[in-house]
Amino acid sequence: MANITQQIPNFLGGVSTQPDDQKLPGQVRDIVNGYLDPTFGLVKRNGFVWKNNLGTNTATNYATGHWFFYRYDSTEAYVGVIKNQSLKMWNVSTGVEKAVANQTNQAYLLGGMNDFHVISRLDQIIIVNKSTVVATSGTTPGSLSGTVASVASLPAASSNNGAYYKVANTSAAEDDYYVKSDGTTWVEAAKPGIALGFNSTTMPHRIRRDSSGNFTFEDIPSLGQRLVGDLTTNPDPSFVGKKISHLFFANNRLGLLADENVILSQPNEFFNFFSVSAQVLTDSDPIDLACASSRPVQLTAAIPVTQGVVLFSRQQQFMLFSDTGVLTPAQAVVKSISNYEVDSVIPPVENGSNIVFVNKTSDYCRTIEMYTQGQGDNPLFVDIGKEVTQYIPSSVDALFSNAQNSFIGMYDQSSKKAYFFRKYTEGDEVLMRGWYGWELPGNVQFMATDNDEIFVVTSQGTQLTLLSSQLNTIPTGTQVTSGSIKESNPSFDFIAEPKATANYSSGKRYINNETRIYVPFEIISGLTPIAVQDAASGSTFSGFFQTCTTGTDSEGSYFAIAGKDLTALDWLVGYKLDFKVDMPYLYYRSDNFVDVTAYLSIQRIKFSIGLSGQCNFLITPKGQNQITYESTTIKSNEYTFDNVPIEDRVIFSVPILQKNTGFDLQISSSNPYIVSLTSAMWEGNYSTKFYMRS
Repeated sequence: MANITQQIPNFLGGVSTQPDDQKLPGQVRDIVNGYLDPTFGLVKRNGFVWKNNLGTNTATNYATGHWFFYRYDSTEAYVGVIKNQSLKMWNVSTGVEKAVANQTNQAYLLGGMNDFHVISRLDQIIIVNKSTVVATSGTTPGSLSGTVASVASLPAASSNNGAYYKVANTSAAEDDYYVKSDGTTWVEAAKPGIALGFNSTTMPHRIRRDSSGNFTFEDIPSLGQRLVGDLTTNPDPSFVGKKISHLFFANNRLGLLADENVILSQPNEFFNFFSVSAQVLTDSDPIDLACASSRPVQLTAAIPVTQGVVLFSRQQQFMLFSDTGVLTPAQAVVKSISNYEVDSVIPPVENGSNIVFVNKTSDYCRTIEMYTQGQGDNPLFVDIGKEVTQYIPSSVDALFSNAQNSFIGMYDQSSKKAYFFRKYTEGDEVLMRGWYGWELPGNVQFMATDNDEIFVVTSQGTQLTLLSSQLNTIPTGTQVTSGSIKESNPSFDFIAEPKATANYSSGKRYINNETRIYVPFEIISGLTPIAVQDAASGSTFSGFFQTCTTGTDSEGSYFAIAGKDLTALDWLVGYKLDFKVDMPYLYYRSDNFVDVTAYLSIQRIKFSIGLSGQCNFLITPKGQNQITYESTTIKSNEYTFDNVPIEDRVIFSVPILQKNTGFDLQISSSNPYIVSLTSAMWEGNYSTKFYMRS
């Protein structure tokens, strides 16, 4: 029997639902509240900071509304929601609600989560209600004075001011056009008495931000009108009489999807869908094309890419493109590029240079990555969710992406869980790819990212809450030595400072032999309240944190610490978050060979831990009680009293003394500090038991 040692080089493989012997080194069974970081390894996620209470579910009923994110500039961003004929917006930095004028009792805003699509550009947020049928409105002016065979037969314009004539040309209707006299000459006009334009109440609406920073909900004031031609030479766009399902911008045009048609506006005139002239087709005319297919086509989403615009329907994908790269009515073409099934409710997202979409089965959600190729090439597809089959439930109802950090996320409004996939590439080489999950302090109603910040709206009990967290902010040496837990990105949720009350401006008081720290949010049942001493206002930080009891008195809700008076200290309050990693069975590996038949006894596992506080290793031998080994990175004879209790480069040895398939191992942490797992090495006894190896 040989003594052997093998290394797990990192824990960046993420979650895999494959059998343990098929997992790649670095993959695990499950990750809860972790984050894959190519620099620091598998780390415990940062906590979410409490921003504001957004109201109660029962009072506002916004929990199942359509949420959206809008950034105006580098300092101003908002999260908003549409529900029950009204909308609300909150500043994500301050949590303060931003008033929107004219936003209540709006018939166009009637609907729920899946009834709207929202895009933004500069100072406008454009909203389309996918359940509203577009109608026409108004009548073109004038009355027809006569018909002439050609323009040469027109009477003198000077004596026919305001008169309308039809120029018939040939017997074909396609070359007819209409002119009007302005008293000097004949100018092209629209046929009198036909539809002039669109009913603004059925067209997309907008939220407009004015120069003073105020928002107003309104109809689009500058909808295009039919100024030339008739219903043959300048027809209604194909979305008239249909429902608009999606909006997008491409080639300086606004694009709309309606049934099987894709319609693009005139350049720079985003709501003008009529031609410039009935006599000639110009490059600035709108584009209106159908996606012809033997299958039923109902376009649901569009994503502009370098090659054109990728159009998605439930069972087929198309590309809207032009050989010149510029979309014009004469050169724009739609062709089929693939036949994947795509969920019709969850829109695909762009993630850097690729597109991700989902397809639900009855039990789980399949996740597929699309890579568009050259102009004449079909795209490439990768089923990135194959190795986590059945990990993502079919109940997920939203998908978002963060191109800056190369990850996607999915969540379900009726669940606390969110699922993520992240990868890291250098050139064409993928150096990291893996799945992981988060468990939030309430049901996730909305989640969005912007650069290195992530925003979440959660529902707990009857309360809706806005939270935010930083990504890629692993504490540095200066943050650790500063002693400030706030600056070192603590790992607990609902991070807030004490709430000042009417009688206690500090938000704390000592009564009945306990220190009461008043919180600005409602008490949440089922979570573990925690208070963490912070180094602020000259107080000394010692890494002291306490699990609290909760209560409510005349001053409000509070977290309570029993014992001596601690009101002189500065505190942060919140709820513990539990970091968990379920390790797989360990097997002897040699290149691509995994030995599942040999006898292998694991003696110990040495974990390399980076920037970390305390974490626990929970060993559960089969048929025996669980054993917990507590790892602390702080040594009593080395710890500096006024530093955050986080150390770097620690090796912790976990004794196992079990057969490799005879125990389960979980790594966990519930303290308010980061944990970074960088690598591991296991030692054991290995015997082939007389099996011949070739």
